[in-house]
Amino acid sequence: MVNAPAAQMFNYGDEPMSHISATRQIREELKTRGYSLVRAAELSISDELRQAWLSLSMDYADLPPDDFLPGKARYRFRRYGRFYFMPASEELTRLPHENYFQSSDINKVTGGIVRKFAPLLDATFDNPFLQELIRFDFRQFPIADEMKRAPWEVQVHLIRVTANAQARGYPSPEGIHRDGAEFVTVHLAEWVNVQGGDVSVYDDDQNLLARYRLNQILDSYLLNDRILWHQAASIRPKRAAHQAIRSILTFDYHYAPGLRSQTDREL
Repeated sequence: MVNAPAAQMFNYGDEPMSHISATRQIREELKTRGYSLVRAAELSISDELRQAWLSLSMDYADLPPDDFLPGKARYRFRRYGRFYFMPASEELTRLPHENYFQSSDINKVTGGIVRKFAPLLDATFDNPFLQELIRFDFRQFPIADEMKRAPWEVQVHLIRVTANAQARGYPSPEGIHRDGAEFVTVHLAEWVNVQGGDVSVYDDDQNLLARYRLNQILDSYLLNDRILWHQAASIRPKRAAHQAIRSILTFDYHYAPGLRSQTDREL
C-alpha cells in the first residue's frame, strides 16, 4: 500500500472501503464550498491499483490529435469514452461511442459544434484503476439518496497538452467554462517541464474563489459543475529547449435517470 500522511482515513457512510482512500474530507468541502483540491500525498492507493495506473498512464504517449483547436493548432491530444454507472450497485459498463457536444453558453471557444474524438482503447475501459477511481470520486459527491438509485453517464477524457518555446499549449476547453455536468473531477497524469497551468475556480457570477496548481502526479480536484465555473491557464516550457507536457484524466458525471446500459439495449 502506498502510504498517505498519518491522519484519519475517511470512508463515508456505510459504503464499502475501496482500494483508494483519502485523508481529506472531500465530501464536506464539496458540500460547503463546491470544490475540493486533493493532493497526491492525501491519497492512498493499493499496490495493485498503482500498477494499473502505470499501465493506464502509458496511453498518453499515443493519443490522437484534437482536430477542433482554433487555427488548426496541434498542441492538444485526446481520447474519449462513456460509461453507464449505477451508484446503488456500483455497476460500471461501457456505453457505445458517441460524438461530443457542449453548448456555446458553457464553452465559448469550441461549444456549439459536434466534435469527433477517438475512442478510449479497450484496455483503458477495462483498466481497474480507471474504474475504481470513477467509483471513488462518485462516493465523495454530496447528493440526495434518490440520485444514487438512478443511472449516471460518466464521460472519460484522456487529454495531453504540449507546448514549446514558439507556442503555448492551452488546456481544454480554453477560458472560463462549465462542462455541463453535475460534477467534474480532474486528476493530473503528466507534468513535464511545465510553467503555468494554474487552475482557477469561480462562483456563478465568475468571481474568483481559488487558484492552485496541480504539479504532482495524481494531484486532483473535484468540482460541483452546476454552481461553479473553472479554467486552466496555458502552459509553456520551463526549459526552452525541451517540450512541456501537461496531461489529465478527467471525468464528467451526468445524472441520467433514463439511461440504459448496453445490456439493457440488447434485450
